[in-house]
Amino acid sequence: MSLVPVTDPSGLLERAPRLAELLPDAALSEALTRGDAWAVHAVLSRRLEHEPPGPMRELLATLVEDRGAFVIAARSPETSSVLGTGVRWRGAPPRGAAPDAPFVAERTVTVLGIPVWPMDGYLVRTDGKARVQVIGQVPPSLGRSRRRAVSLAGMALGLCGLVGLGAVWLDARSMRAVTVVNGLSRPVDVRIGGEHWVVAPGTQEQGRVKLGDGPLHAVTTWPGQESVIEDVTLPVQGERILYNVKGAAMLEAVPEEGVVSAGPYARSLPEIASVLQPGEQLSVQSAKWESAARLYAEEGSWQAAGRVASAVAEVEPGNTVAREMAARAWLFVDTQVPANLPADLRWRNTRDFAAMLMHTWQEDPAAQALALSLMRHIGQGSQARARYAEHAQQHLDSPLAALYLQRASPPDLGSSDAVDAYSKLAARFPDSPDVTRAWLEARWRFELEHPDRGDDAGRSPYEVQTAELLKPFVEKHPPETLEALELDVRILLRARLRDAATGLVRRYGQDPRHRTWAFLVLAGRTAEAAGPEHTSYVMRDWIPADLARQPERMLLLDLLTGQRSPKDAELAALASPEDRSMLRLTRDVLVDPKRALKEADGDPLVVLPRLDPEILALLALEFTRTGDAVGKRLFSVSLPLMLAREPLRNHVLSVSGVPGPDFLRLPPGLRAAATLVHARREAKEGYPVFTERLDGLARMDALGGFSVRAAGPWMRRAFDACMDTKVEQSLPQGILLRGDLVKEQARQEDDREGRRPNCEARIVRPTGLPLPRTAATTTP
Repeated sequence: MSLVPVTDPSGLLERAPRLAELLPDAALSEALTRGDAWAVHAVLSRRLEHEPPGPMRELLATLVEDRGAFVIAARSPETSSVLGTGVRWRGAPPRGAAPDAPFVAERTVTVLGIPVWPMDGYLVRTDGKARVQVIGQVPPSLGRSRRRAVSLAGMALGLCGLVGLGAVWLDARSMRAVTVVNGLSRPVDVRIGGEHWVVAPGTQEQGRVKLGDGPLHAVTTWPGQESVIEDVTLPVQGERILYNVKGAAMLEAVPEEGVVSAGPYARSLPEIASVLQPGEQLSVQSAKWESAARLYAEEGSWQAAGRVASAVAEVEPGNTVAREMAARAWLFVDTQVPANLPADLRWRNTRDFAAMLMHTWQEDPAAQALALSLMRHIGQGSQARARYAEHAQQHLDSPLAALYLQRASPPDLGSSDAVDAYSKLAARFPDSPDVTRAWLEARWRFELEHPDRGDDAGRSPYEVQTAELLKPFVEKHPPETLEALELDVRILLRARLRDAATGLVRRYGQDPRHRTWAFLVLAGRTAEAAGPEHTSYVMRDWIPADLARQPERMLLLDLLTGQRSPKDAELAALASPEDRSMLRLTRDVLVDPKRALKEADGDPLVVLPRLDPEILALLALEFTRTGDAVGKRLFSVSLPLMLAREPLRNHVLSVSGVPGPDFLRLPPGLRAAATLVHARREAKEGYPVFTERLDGLARMDALGGFSVRAAGPWMRRAFDACMDTKVEQSLPQGILLRGDLVKEQARQEDDREGRRPNCEARIVRPTGLPLPRTAATTTP
């Protein structure tokens, strides 16, 4: 032990007398000699770290923990905080200490009252008002570095957590719930953002998409194809986005159950892209475009019906139903425009739809035929011809382009000039089935207007020559569409080649995909016209199972094909009143025209559009002939009648009955209906009279349509009306009959059978048809 006394200028040995127990210690003595209290505390702390367990270690721990003994003079530091955030004192006097006893407290950075970073320590005391009086600064505690490390790690973790929560919040803010509804007839491939769905027809898909830097797009294609059918920018203002592909489905936003803030009423969603508001839910009124368009039409919303049907017609190739529904809807919309407006404004919707067909479906002759009919109907046939001329000039080697131009240009079908023009076109494109079939159609229509009986030199009739040209052609190019098949069958039946006609139908019907409703009607009518001995198929073997289970459809098929008429008991057994009315009206056109006219006047618009266009034409033209306004209403329920209205009315109301070019372009069934109604006239006595021959009906419609089958009943009605009408006999002025002469005159006027010669002369002989069976009925 050193005998040199240790100097203690700072008086630490007095404040902590047990320090002497640690002497002699060179490091401790040097620190005491300098009078540096914190240096002494540091020496003790380092020695504590290496001291083995025992009494000496306990002494060192007691001295190091007594930080107040190593206080040094220091200025009072600044402390301030707001709502627990800032620099605050942390520490309290020991339990049981005097009120003004000094204790060690630390300045600590706090956030909302939570200590996050320990700073320096001080020896302080508090008065009764909790004011802090600083005595001096004390050395840092042994655990301050560890606490700082923990606080630093905690702050880092907290910061990472806040960043993560912020990222999650931002990510949630950028997410949108999306519902995709497909009302088209085919599945579609939809891509929105990074998501992808294949949506089946009439269904919907749901998901969530993330917003990017640019606008949110919905890109729709057909599965397996790259061509885009729709690219729509979706709204991002709401949380739930609706994408209605091509706007085909009929959607509504309805309030959620128990939610009042969204409003008590549903709102329609006609847009392609829309947003559901808070408190609303999606209600699909019609998931398929056809039913949606029909609902819009029944509600009188022709603009919406045209929008839906034309959107489908623009993207679905060969969808004739959509094309016809759209054309009828736009014609309805445009006919409501004031007639004094210029044609470009009045027929804007119809013109735009026809232009879409002309531009989109350049390889589809049926679509181009409808477009040309629409342009002619609105008086813009010359504009269509100019468009087709430009198209033909751009595609000099295209047979379809040349065919479209020829159809839009004179001469009109039914003339020998038209036959020559189409013959030259066929010679120019000998390998084109469409052009060759158009040339054969021109020959067939010419023969209908100029029947040829042949000559004594052995030359075959013109219709036989046309059929002979057709037979090798169909062997090489069988008909691929129902329209082509019907033309070929009419040409063969006109030449009385029944076996060839039914064989062509049988060949076409071997493909199950061709067995549509229209084909079954054509097959049944062909078999009825050819007879069982010339028919090589049974039409009922081709009827699909689902159709065979619908009695109303089977009864209608029997009516349209001429097999039988349904009985009243069969009609009464049907569940739908619309089906009963439709079938009864169709049957009465053939068996009781008077009752049919009365029923047509009272049937609702949900029944009339389901009738065959030829039946509607017979009824509408008969009402038109008698000056009844019902005819105008009937003309508006079918697209073929809307397009053919003016040619049909002009032919029926004309005195000469000479057909015009527009009339010659009409289908044979509509022409036959106009021919039948035109043959009826009003006599002075008030009953209808036939004034021209009707034996040409069968020649005009070789398939035996409704007008051909109705000629007998309609003539019988006129004949019965003639037989039942009294004809007053006029006498020279000044002559009066008395006695038996008066009785004789009354007897002659009441003699129904005596009117037979006059009625036969006025009704039967002009028609060229046989005498009605009911004509033998007499009254006693």
